Amino acid sequence: MSEFLDLRKVALETSSPLWQISEMEGEQVLQVTGHTMEPGQRSGAAAYLDEDHIGTPMVALIGEPKSNYRMQSEMRFLGHHHWLPDAGWFGFAIRAQDFLNHEIVWFQPPPRNTAAYVPVAHGIVPWWTEAYETQKKGNPHIPTDSWFRARVDVTGDEFTVYVEDKVVFTKKITYYLKEGRPGFFVGTATDAAFRRIVIEDLP
Repeated sequence: MSEFLDLRKVALETSSPLWQISEMEGEQVLQVTGHTMEPGQRSGAAAYLDEDHIGTPMVALIGEPKSNYRMQSEMRFLGHHHWLPDAGWFGFAIRAQDFLNHEIVWFQPPPRNTAAYVPVAHGIVPWWTEAYETQKKGNPHIPTDSWFRARVDVTGDEFTVYVEDKVVFTKKITYYLKEGRPGFFVGTATDAAFRRIVIEDLP
């Protein structure tokens, strides 16, 4: 694959100041920390909406819109500030039109150890729908205290997700977005970091 992106030299837009370019273990990282919940946000849909304090999904978009592309990154779960003991959601934003319209793949660390797909329209992350609940999810190993390598290949009307070069699943793109910006997503009250990022065009 190509060399790792220097995030200070590419077009990077983030939906919140909680996104920061910093250094960890001697390497450049893009991370979200201090992603706490709204006061009183403890139950119902409000407890799961993937938003920061200004109500916008926590998304970082990189580079120009692309149609077919591969995005790879090492990811690390840094912890959560959620009332649920097994919280934590973070992963890729796919063919993003803007901060409010994109498709996402999120990973959850143990004990859930899950990978799932959700389309986002107008900032709504429909985790409560039957389409999400009944979909076939992936169960790659997602460590709680170390880096893991994840990749998404986006081609035509579908995408394939890999963890440590093993296929997790292939899905159809729900909203038929023909092109959009690659990026990352961090869910409710979750802290996460991303490094060694590569984005390249596919035929």
